[in-house]
Amino acid sequence: MMKIKKMIIGICISTASLSVLAQNSEEYHDHHPISSVPSMTIVEKKSDVMLNDKMGAMDQHMKAMQAIHEQMMSAKNPKERQMLMAEHMKLMQESMMMMKQMGSQSMNYNMTDRQKMMEKRMDMMQSMMQMMMDCMPPSAPK
Repeated sequence: MMKIKKMIIGICISTASLSVLAQNSEEYHDHHPISSVPSMTIVEKKSDVMLNDKMGAMDQHMKAMQAIHEQMMSAKNPKERQMLMAEHMKLMQESMMMMKQMGSQSMNYNMTDRQKMMEKRMDMMQSMMQMMMDCMPPSAPK
């Protein structure tokens, strides 16, 4: 019985003390001025610009890789094909570096942007795998 009384008294005191902590809107704005909001949007916009730049760079890189791949596939002699293959491999290695950087930097972005980055990386990987498959000799029929 004593424990219940003490518990009820404790709850009453806690409830009464909560009203002391409450702030009205004027007190809230004294501590949180409206001028601090735009700085957050500037940071968000800056990260959007950086993400769009990275995505654009990946698109350009994929186009360059695709162009060299097409030249390589249409090459007439083996020497020309070998020269283009070396350039193509260099671009593929650069692509791997770009994907690795995007993967390590993805934690700096929100969930939606991380999803976009992951999709872009997957597109690049799929493209690279298709290019490698195109360079392989055709398999023998089963």
